[in-house]
Amino acid sequence: MKLMKFVVLLVAGILGLRAFDLGAQEKIDLQEPKQPELLQELKDAPEGVLRVKANEDGSFRSLVVKATVEIEDVLGAQKGKQLARQEAEIKCKKHLAQWLGENCVFVAGSNRTVTIQTKGESAKDAAGNIVKLRSQEGQESKSSTESDASFSQAALKGLTVISSEISPGGQELTLVMALTQKSLNQTVAVANALSGAKPTPGTSGSEPDRPNPEIKVNRDALDDLR
Repeated sequence: MKLMKFVVLLVAGILGLRAFDLGAQEKIDLQEPKQPELLQELKDAPEGVLRVKANEDGSFRSLVVKATVEIEDVLGAQKGKQLARQEAEIKCKKHLAQWLGENCVFVAGSNRTVTIQTKGESAKDAAGNIVKLRSQEGQESKSSTESDASFSQAALKGLTVISSEISPGGQELTLVMALTQKSLNQTVAVANALSGAKPTPGTSGSEPDRPNPEIKVNRDALDDLR
């Protein structure tokens, strides 16, 4: 009888521990995932080109562009979000095109790659941070040429969405896009292929998939910014 009572207590104890573990696991699973530090950093940042990063040798590595637009719900909430998303993408591209035109030049490498270099000693991003980009090889492309326009288009096509956030009241949509040397290489390779030039080995001709407006964070794109 004592043995039976001991077994019952032992089983009850094991089941109790399992229930505790499942409860703890459930609490962990239900916690909101932490927002990447980059997006937290950009919360209060102004619109425009931000967080321009360079490699150890001073060459271009990555940058992000931020744009905020109002959501018009005249055609319905979902349609309003889609239109706001498109408008925000266009706004991001305008910000980047203006910043590149005013502050940067394109440098073509010997293996048909293209990178970005700041004009003069340095430039500033939208937040007023000093930006210095230098290329170790290649020659600066001449402004107002067909190739320069082609490189600009490649840079705009290389932009990838990394986050799309709707304000708590549903009135605004903030879009953050990124351009990396990797994505620039890919779009330049496509342009070279379409013009009959030999693409750079190791690059892809496809543009990165872009999430729909309901997806807030593109973690694959964020990985390229680390």
